[in-house]
Amino acid sequence: MTVRFGVLGAGRIGKVHARAVSGNPQAALVAVADAMPAAAEALAAEYGCEVRAIEAIERADDIDAVVICTPTDTHSDLIERFVKAGKAVFCEKPIDLSVARVQDCLKVVAAENGKLMVGFNRRFCTAPGS
Repeated sequence: MTVRFGVLGAGRIGKVHARAVSGNPQAALVAVADAMPAAAEALAAEYGCEVRAIEAIERADDIDAVVICTPTDTHSDLIERFVKAGKAVFCEKPIDLSVARVQDCLKVVAAENGKLMVGFNRRFCTAPGS
């Protein structure tokens, strides 16, 4: 089964995720959205997908999941919108800068029986100076 993706945000991290989705034979990059039309168009041209508005991706029957790569202050609202729309969601960290807002967002995800994964990469040192 191929999972069909929309990428929200065509900046640096959006490019990383677009490449990852496109490189997986079980995934297809269908659409990209960005507030900067030129960024969305460039990414869409590179990966052979469409440029769509966030609202169009939210309503799309040909998109199963989204990767949220937008500014942090939009993450929780977008998570809630897309979970309510029945899409699986991968969100770049953080969900929000407010712990209370994160908790509220997670309640919506749970109430909708949504699928959410948050990308969080942390590098650890094992010894001082390493």
